Amino acid sequence: MLKKTIALMMIMMAVTFSVFALGTSDAETEDSALPEYRDTIRFASGSDQNYMDGQMNNTNDVYLRAVYSQLVRRALDGSIEGDLAESWSVGEDGVTWTFNLRHGVKFHNGKELTSADVVASYRRLLDNPAVRYSSLAKGYISDVYAVDDYTVCLVTPTQIASLLANLTHRSNLILDADYIEKYGMDLGLTAESVNGTGPYRLVSWDRDQEMVLEAFPDYFRGEVPTKNVDILIVSDANARLVALETGEVDVTVVNTSEIPRLKETPGVEVKTYEGIGAHGLQFNCANEYMKSPLVRQAVVYAIDKQLIADTLYSDIGEKACTAPVNPNVWGYYDFGVIPQDVEKAKALLAEAGYPDGFDISIMLQPGYNKSTETCEMVVAMLAEVGINATIETVDMATFSGAMGNRTYPGENFPWAMFIMGFGAGTADCDEGLRRIWSTSPDGNNNNNYGWYSNAEVDRLLDEAMSELDEEKRADLYRQAQQILYIDDPAAVFTNDRYNIWTMSDKVEGFDVNVNNVIFWDNLRVRN
Repeated sequence: MLKKTIALMMIMMAVTFSVFALGTSDAETEDSALPEYRDTIRFASGSDQNYMDGQMNNTNDVYLRAVYSQLVRRALDGSIEGDLAESWSVGEDGVTWTFNLRHGVKFHNGKELTSADVVASYRRLLDNPAVRYSSLAKGYISDVYAVDDYTVCLVTPTQIASLLANLTHRSNLILDADYIEKYGMDLGLTAESVNGTGPYRLVSWDRDQEMVLEAFPDYFRGEVPTKNVDILIVSDANARLVALETGEVDVTVVNTSEIPRLKETPGVEVKTYEGIGAHGLQFNCANEYMKSPLVRQAVVYAIDKQLIADTLYSDIGEKACTAPVNPNVWGYYDFGVIPQDVEKAKALLAEAGYPDGFDISIMLQPGYNKSTETCEMVVAMLAEVGINATIETVDMATFSGAMGNRTYPGENFPWAMFIMGFGAGTADCDEGLRRIWSTSPDGNNNNNYGWYSNAEVDRLLDEAMSELDEEKRADLYRQAQQILYIDDPAAVFTNDRYNIWTMSDKVEGFDVNVNNVIFWDNLRVRN
């Protein structure tokens, strides 16, 4: 695949050179005719999208939202603003939310969006258990119905303070009702099966090679300034780096170890944005040792989170975690960095019945930034308290298969700890905590990969979900975080993440929100 990608990139370079040469010749006689901005911006992405369908996609939000819209969205400043909905209100019952849709919104095939498309999108999300985020949506939506062509109601199972935040999740991107019927579960797997209302339409998709987007002239917010977005899939980070430095691509992400050098590289700009994610090592609470809260506390105190952050992440400005959620998540509480305390860790291990320690394995998926270096530091720190840890590096297929193995107590999940990212897709503690750490009714904990279960956490998160008083709600999340972070730790939370993009200094108007969603309104690249 890499050879094919590089070959494609070389062809593009040759074409670009030819165009440049012709442009130079023309410039000698027609200098004033040259456009100020290019009609195409070129991205290099490390991976392709698994689905161009927000209800099934678990890759990222970057290009999905160029194609689709939703009722409400997270603005650049983090606030919630209308997208397809121009206004909304909640009824006296506290559970019926009415959304008034914009008139004249067009899908990319020319069809006008109506409440029928909104209803069909949510009915698919709620009624089809094969849809990835079905169980998530059922936690905050119990019913949906149309009042008229431009009015739709969502009904929640109880009063839910975070409903608008929940509606910003990718699973709420609105689909075409006709395409839902036509393509079923194949929707979003090909360019032909994609029909959104966003600023760009998907015109071609050569999976794992290239995706091409074209500006939609009838976009309801107004046509965006750059006509084409060309997305090359380049899995090799070094190849992406070379493509950026040679000017073959305009925007990409690279290994963060390259960031200090790139900041000093002429023609390259590094942009850092606050995010909503964190990294750490999650506990497998089904493991014979990690099922003990005392052991998990011992591991937390054995590891120097501040040293890990300072050693591995300070060059990009990332800091040690101070809670189970990123500071940009609503409901975050600053507990401070838990300091390393080797003697306390040894005492906790002795109290748990393991004064001489034990042997464990740590699962490592190297796709996480500096995950190898993190795990190597963790192994050395655990050895100081008598825990002999070994690292097992797995590929993405093994990692995904392990995460999909939901049979408690994890007979096919042998690791005591595993590298993991923690993100609140809605920038709210409801989804950021409840989705990841609450006990599933069936015990399988579909998004709680380590089978963490704490009855008090469950109670606090359920109560917070329906608490409308923001001060009370924030305090409930503080109590839940106290348990998850300190009293009955669910993970060793190491560093809060930034969203870091590298690009040509000719790129203008590049903006992302805390979810790392690109706003295409002003994005352009100079010649």
